[in-house]
Amino acid sequence: MILGLLLALQGPLAVRPDTIRPHHDALHHDITILLGDTGTHIVGVVQTTWRLASAEPVEVALDPAFRVVRVLTDGEGERRLARITFAVNPGGGVYIPHKKQAGDTLKTSIRYHGPVADGLIIRTDASGRRSAFADNWPDRAHRWLPLVDHPSDKATVALHIEVPPGMQVIGNGVRSRVDTLPRGRTMWHFELDQPIPPYGIVFGAGRLTTTALCEAACTVKCVPVDIVTYPEDSAWALEGPFRRSRDMVEYFSALVGPFPYDRLSHVQSTTIFGGAENPTVVFYDEKAYRNQRLGEQTVAHETAHQWFGDAVTEADWHHLWLSEGFATYYAALWIRQADGDSAFRAVMARNAQSVMKSDATMRPILDTLATDLMGLLNSNNYPKGAWVLHSLRGVVGDSAYHRGIREWYGRYRHATALSSDFAAVMAEAADADLTWYFEQALLRPGYPRLEVRWRRKGRDLRLDLRQVQPAEWGIRRLPGLELEVDGRRVVVDVTGAETSVTLAGVRGDPKSIRVDPDGWWLMESTVEKSR
Repeated sequence: MILGLLLALQGPLAVRPDTIRPHHDALHHDITILLGDTGTHIVGVVQTTWRLASAEPVEVALDPAFRVVRVLTDGEGERRLARITFAVNPGGGVYIPHKKQAGDTLKTSIRYHGPVADGLIIRTDASGRRSAFADNWPDRAHRWLPLVDHPSDKATVALHIEVPPGMQVIGNGVRSRVDTLPRGRTMWHFELDQPIPPYGIVFGAGRLTTTALCEAACTVKCVPVDIVTYPEDSAWALEGPFRRSRDMVEYFSALVGPFPYDRLSHVQSTTIFGGAENPTVVFYDEKAYRNQRLGEQTVAHETAHQWFGDAVTEADWHHLWLSEGFATYYAALWIRQADGDSAFRAVMARNAQSVMKSDATMRPILDTLATDLMGLLNSNNYPKGAWVLHSLRGVVGDSAYHRGIREWYGRYRHATALSSDFAAVMAEAADADLTWYFEQALLRPGYPRLEVRWRRKGRDLRLDLRQVQPAEWGIRRLPGLELEVDGRRVVVDVTGAETSVTLAGVRGDPKSIRVDPDGWWLMESTVEKSR
């Protein structure tokens, strides 16, 4: 049965609408960036090791504002890099020919320089303080780096960042050393041995201070955690949203699996987002820091991303719920762990309201017609994705759910996957055919709207349930739906548009009828007496 299910799930849940597909596999990026003393001009050298899929040229994207001054490759049978003839597309693509075949490895080196317009935000604030922070999501890494700007092309990274005097640097992975250069400049070196998606390749530079916290999750794997801020904001960060940041790492490590990297820094930065989940270095909006508007739930969300989105990455942008829905739900689970079940219910209720008020609910989560990547940052991929996981947990039970999540993380850590892969893992964990669940949850718009009418005859109470959502949203299956009648629970398997159940031994008209009292389903319901 499971084998047939695995084959069946390679259908619509495995859809890959993205137009960009990596032709070859980037294995490692060795990146050197030189920041000037003023302005937005940078000099970059990016050496990439590729595993070739064919004899086709290597093609990378790079903002056309940059001038590519040199391209080198290792030739056939050669050990050293040699200058080659390359082509630059007016739209920004760099084409690199080679004489190798599928399965071979190839090393390329691209040297370029020019002003940065986006992706790496270089600026001077009102106080004259100069900073530079990478802000790549979703596909803005190629605005300052030559690479295949797609989440499926994960690679390990080494960063070498040269900055003017007085600037400190934070980057992916572990800092190996800092070199002192002439005129007070410094070169900062970082290495990350785990492959990460292009959007997560970042560094930050500025007048920064680092506050180390105690290591977290040592019962699973010790993880150094620190907070990197502008000096004047360090005290509030410790007292406010990051006071339980170590506990988050410990909780997710125990619940999901070992932390995927060697350290974690929470960084005050320049970003267009409230938070950006870069592997090992989460960036947060500096204004939210300064105005003390950064909340703990945002920190929990970005921390959960280290497992979901960074370590396990969607292979196609249209499966973004595998990142954002997971991070949203696990931030809610953290709230339950830290503040109790009532706080968790309140978070999930707000998530439900966000879905119901959004125009995005008119489209399915796996929206093959979506072309605006920024537009994917919507209620479908965040709160509705969280509800997909919550309802799934209600369907299969806690043990099967958490077993499946741990297997999902263990199987696809440092790799990429699609919704079909997740559905298959959860089916294995539950030992059940869940095709129906994932198809209705991911491929249909909207959510169920249930109308419940009751009528009493003698000591029998009849409950008639009817789904009244728009026809284009489809009819939902709601197995094990509970109704609570004056404190008495009754279970109903909703399998069609109309379902009825009779409750015997009822004395008088019901004073209270609650639908789904424990809140397992994203739904709206009304209850009234039959006329």
